[in-house]
Amino acid sequence: MLTTFMRILSGVLSVYMILIFIRILLTWFHGPYFGRPMEILIQITEPYLQYFRRFEFLRTERIDFSPIAAILVLVVLQNIANTIAVLGTITLGIILSLLVSAVWSAISFLLTFFIILIAIRLIGQLFGVNSMSPFWHTLDTILQPVLSGITRKLRIKKPLTYPSALAVCGGGFLVISLVGRVIIRQIAMLLRALPL
Repeated sequence: MLTTFMRILSGVLSVYMILIFIRILLTWFHGPYFGRPMEILIQITEPYLQYFRRFEFLRTERIDFSPIAAILVLVVLQNIANTIAVLGTITLGIILSLLVSAVWSAISFLLTFFIILIAIRLIGQLFGVNSMSPFWHTLDTILQPVLSGITRKLRIKKPLTYPSALAVCGGGFLVISLVGRVIIRQIAMLLRALPL
């Protein structure tokens, strides 16, 4: 019964994350009116997203990170539901494993999010798209603080070009994501094996 409930909950959380992600993507494209489907999407997602908009530290002048935080919470909850569905029981070791996995899920989601944005921006750079369009400007606004912070931390003597900074950060995020996944999986397995 618990396993079935957790599988259903995981599926519902997946669908809801997709709906929020679609809404986020559609807000990047100003102008077209999406009609009744967009209104329904807003009605379904707004109450949940509104909760996260209350936290001012998630919003800057140009960018609202509250939808990302909202998705991160759903990712963590889905990870917990999936683990309980697979194992069918709860112990202290499983709880610790879930906590470690939940934190990694949040970090992994952010890494994947930035890897995707960096890949899109690199493709745009390769094809020489108009960087002044609102879409590319939004991507640059999201990516620039991350790229600047990382390149400062690396203390590279010669300043990197924007495409080089994108490639270095994207490659670094990909390596961290792959290595982190292996390490966290091993830690989670050790924690689950605790006899408590």
